[in-house]
Amino acid sequence: MVSKTSRDDIILEAALEWGADAMYDIQPGTLGETLYIDATNKQEASEIRALVPIFFHGLYTVVRYPTHILTPEDEEPLEDLYDPRLT
Repeated sequence: MVSKTSRDDIILEAALEWGADAMYDIQPGTLGETLYIDATNKQEASEIRALVPIFFHGLYTVVRYPTHILTPEDEEPLEDLYDPRLT
């Protein structure tokens, strides 16, 4: 398990090396302690993944990005859910 001081140092080093635009976190993963790097989009994730080694300070590395961001247009309007014929 990574100490809080080591955790902060590793995250700072990763951000300095691969960019501060991504979010970095260390969490338990299926292969032990894992450094998760959350990119803002697929292109940024691909660029970061090309730079990041499989293991960084003994931590397995995973680069993630959101596959879909919900917008107000994605939500179904409430009036479409009401059918007066069913009451």
